[in-house]
Amino acid sequence: MRKGHQIYQGLLFVAASARDAGHQPVVVIANQHNIHRYIRRYQPDVIGFSCVTATYPLVSDMIKIIKVEYPDIPTVIGGHHVTFMYRETILDCGVDYVCRGEGEEVFPALLDALKAGNRHPRIPGMVFLKDGVFHNEEIIALIDDINTLPRITMDLVAPEFNFSPKIVSSRGCPFKCSYCSISAFYGGRYRQRRVEDVIQDIEDYISWGYDHFWFHDDNLTVDGKWVNDFCQMIEDKNLKFTWNSMSRVDLICRDPKLIERMARCGCRMLSIGIESGVPEVLKSINKKISIPQIKQAVKIMESVGISYDWFMLLGSGDEYDTPEIMERNIRFFSKLPGMILISVLTPFPGTEVFNRLQAEDRIRHYNWEDYDITHCVYNPLGMSWQQMEKYLPIAYKKVYLAKGWKLIPLFIHGVRTKAIRLDMFTSGLKSLFKTFVLKTNFYDSIQKQR
Repeated sequence: MRKGHQIYQGLLFVAASARDAGHQPVVVIANQHNIHRYIRRYQPDVIGFSCVTATYPLVSDMIKIIKVEYPDIPTVIGGHHVTFMYRETILDCGVDYVCRGEGEEVFPALLDALKAGNRHPRIPGMVFLKDGVFHNEEIIALIDDINTLPRITMDLVAPEFNFSPKIVSSRGCPFKCSYCSISAFYGGRYRQRRVEDVIQDIEDYISWGYDHFWFHDDNLTVDGKWVNDFCQMIEDKNLKFTWNSMSRVDLICRDPKLIERMARCGCRMLSIGIESGVPEVLKSINKKISIPQIKQAVKIMESVGISYDWFMLLGSGDEYDTPEIMERNIRFFSKLPGMILISVLTPFPGTEVFNRLQAEDRIRHYNWEDYDITHCVYNPLGMSWQQMEKYLPIAYKKVYLAKGWKLIPLFIHGVRTKAIRLDMFTSGLKSLFKTFVLKTNFYDSIQKQR
């Protein structure tokens, strides 16, 4: 989100679906300055975009340019943000179609309709505005069987771009944390692919020269049997690769032997969103985990040699947004081993917290670029929004200074196991140095590249 130079797996699946339907897609990373170059090169019949909330303004600018300079080219946009803000999106930037939900089925259907000359097809989930009425808005489109996902190939992207393949074994999450848009986007559904198909993806990517992968799943370890079958096939085929994924502390505590087996089969790191070390906040955000589970999960992962990092959240959107709770949370994470990724509560459209804050008229603005997990875009109850924002650099400083020399072996182990990228670590250090030594404004030190 900071650098904007990543091609995400979801967009590649959509492109591959269009390819398998007989079309000729090409994926590029564009902005308002170079979009003309790609339009001239490829002469597209349709232009599609994907975005998250914080990058919507950039995409909106490009669509507006196309509407003025290339008015005959239909435009489409998809992603979590526009799935929930589809009416506002169409009215704001004039995009022709908004894909609500997954695009692997509805996007090729739209292309087929456009090729046949039908600009207003009946495709539930592919919303358009005609004569003041929004059509196809009644559902969020989801694939019934994600085993039908197409094969991703390198030729889907323009020659000057590359992508690091990620593994997708499931979509959705059965948990319903208040701040997360996943449960809303997928309607609480959790779907898994066949182990054999996931292994085939990995074998393909190994043949491309890759030997380390991130699982793109929101939570890999929901189904312990699936993970055991996955590990069994790795062992049967004697595959040599390493991988990182996301999990939950309660699932780690549920089956320590599974975590041990994952480590033997190449798992090097687990990323875990515990968000808070304050029990009242954990209950408030519907996290459904406990402090004892967090401590037990640490022991389990350390016993099998798996690295781990934690997601820490500042703010809960309710009465616990107070300096005292902030300090308690910082003290907890300061004593917690492992790398910490800290963010400010951001009410993303579609989430429970967004709907509640909006109903309470506590959302400060809809400048979407600031919905980037570093700005406070709502009015807390127990402090000012300015105070909330100031806690982000303070939390980073206190948490990492408390670790002291322990950071060195943690960092070395993380780099050796490919759990930590060197550039991520050094960029974080540079930002903290600029903020606390050079006295640069924190937000200037992490300035996004446009």
